Amino acid sequence: RRICLGEALARMELFLFIAGMFQRFKFEPEDKSSELPTLKEVFGGTLVPQPFKLRFVDRKV
Repeated sequence: RRICLGEALARMELFLFIAGMFQRFKFEPEDKSSELPTLKEVFGGTLVPQPFKLRFVDRKV
């Protein structure tokens, strides 16, 4: 099987990007009164999570 030489680098970069987002921001529901979504999936050809809007709040570091 042939593989992309940059795949491992791309995975590491993606991990660092996501880790940086968690380090810099807090993730909150867009509407404070809304409940967190259930983990029940929606079937529509494939299983997908229910839509949910988030707000990124800058951490005071």
